[in-house]
Amino acid sequence: MPRYKKAILVYNQQAGQGDALEIIETIVPKLAPEIIEFTLIQTMEQGEAEQICFERASESDLILIMGGDGTVHECVNGLMKQEARPHVAILPTGTCNDLSRALRVETIEEAIDAILAGTTQQIDIGQQNERFFSNFSGVGLITEASKEIENETKDKFGKLGYVISAIRSLKAPTTFSYTLTTTEGEESSGEAVMILAMNGQYIGTVGLFNENISLSDHMLHLFIIKEAGMTLVKNVYNQAFSNEDWLKEAEGLEMYTTKACSISTSPALEIDSDGELLERTPVDYQLHPGELTFISNAH
Repeated sequence: MPRYKKAILVYNQQAGQGDALEIIETIVPKLAPEIIEFTLIQTMEQGEAEQICFERASESDLILIMGGDGTVHECVNGLMKQEARPHVAILPTGTCNDLSRALRVETIEEAIDAILAGTTQQIDIGQQNERFFSNFSGVGLITEASKEIENETKDKFGKLGYVISAIRSLKAPTTFSYTLTTTEGEESSGEAVMILAMNGQYIGTVGLFNENISLSDHMLHLFIIKEAGMTLVKNVYNQAFSNEDWLKEAEGLEMYTTKACSISTSPALEIDSDGELLERTPVDYQLHPGELTFISNAH
């Protein structure tokens, strides 16, 4: 008996460095026996995946996303605007695949096994102003690093491109003024080089927050980095060698957990949301607990 009545595979042929058609030829025969009606839709331009999920989600019980973090981001935004939401599976073919890493679905093979097993996880979804994010939203250094990544660099160096871009940004970080207010009554203000609102654990394949954050803990985790340079490098170096308490020992770092907050900056800054630059500060954040159900190998 097939597990799913209707499924849609949304795929971005440009994501990552693999051949989407070759991957489809591999996965369709494995998944087809579990799906009565199986539709494949290729996205041709930015924003199309979001529109597909908004318009077609209600008629499906499974959405498969084949692409990278940008494609996942679009699909999440489409699904969050739709009341009838199917289960979601990621077939990771992007450069970093940060959300699928947190779901413990890091390869196409692992994704297929999880889909066939039907194991799921309800995850929280963050909201920044009018947009939604599944992994992170941030301003400052994170945005500068994203801007540094040109398509040529990303295509040539893959994951290493993100590291190169981050190192370049560290050389001349831009400081900004900020004011933070949480619904729990906490306040903070001053100078910073980066503010991160984290729902997930990974940024650019690096699991900085594995011991502190869960996709299903019903809290948004804020990190305010006051200074860059060697202090920040040392903190990341510590965590890379499995120092589980690195956040407690980190210098120049403030941390907050909240369900909603407001942040203003001077000057106004672009916001990096799951790698996409679509809005500017000021920003209102809120969390939607357990909002989407993803195919997952996480326990």
